[in-house]
Formats: sequence, C-alpha cells, structure tokens
Amino acid sequence: MTPVVRLAEFADAEGCERLDTQARQETAGTRGADAFFAEQPVAVLVGDPAGFTLVAEVDGVIVGFTTIRTTRVGERLVATIVRVFVTARARRVGVGDALIAAARSQARGQGCARIDALALPGDRDTKNLYERNGLTARLIVATSAV
Repeated sequence: MTPVVRLAEFADAEGCERLDTQARQETAGTRGADAFFAEQPVAVLVGDPAGFTLVAEVDGVIVGFTTIRTTRVGERLVATIVRVFVTARARRVGVGDALIAAARSQARGQGCARIDALALPGDRDTKNLYERNGLTARLIVATSAV
C-alpha cells in the first residue's frame, strides 16, 4: 500500500470532513477532545492563505488527511499541524509518515521556518507518529476552570 499524497482540492472537502467526523468519534470523551475541536473547528483548508490540507490516497480513495495552519510569529512563518487522521485500515503502513513528510515539504516551500503539531494528551498513536518524524514536544498546555 503506497499512498499518493497531494494538496487537497475543493472536491476533496466532503471526504475529508467525513474522515474528520471519524476522528471526532474515535476521540469522543477523551481528555481535551472537546476543547481541541472547539478551538480548531476547521478541518479542511483549500485555497486559503491561512494554511492547507493534504490528502493521502490509495487506489484513488482518500485514506487520510492532514491540515496545516500557517501563522506569523514575529518575523517567521510557522506551520502547525492541527489535524492528522488516517483510517483504521490504512494505519501502520506509512500513510501517516507520508502525510507528515509532505506537510514538511509543503511548509518549507511556503517559507515556514518550523513546523509544530497538536495532539491530545492521551493520543499515543499521534504522538508516536510525530516523534517518529522528528517532531518532539516543546510545550504542554495545562488548564482548569477558574
């Protein structure tokens, strides 16, 4: 199973939204999920100066996607992975790694100085994906009601 990773097009939005629904269902009830999806409500960016979405296809079927927001931090442009999801049947065969590699390449091509990535506290699979691809934790956000 060799994925083809490419920039998402408008025609891919519905498929990506379907995958995002799966991601939300898989994480429902986990620590931080409600806040994460409330703070990062947009799953797909196509033709948007605020970022981009990449899709991974196998045999013409979208099996994963990642959405990256770009922001200015001082004089530097920073890419942040706000979504990464791969269908259960396409996991552990390199689809996630291909998405991260393509995200790095696209971010570099857009002039980003670094790439950050968001993951929920208990999402060990996503953290492993990031760490395997050289993204290590640099900030932990702790929260409480006042």
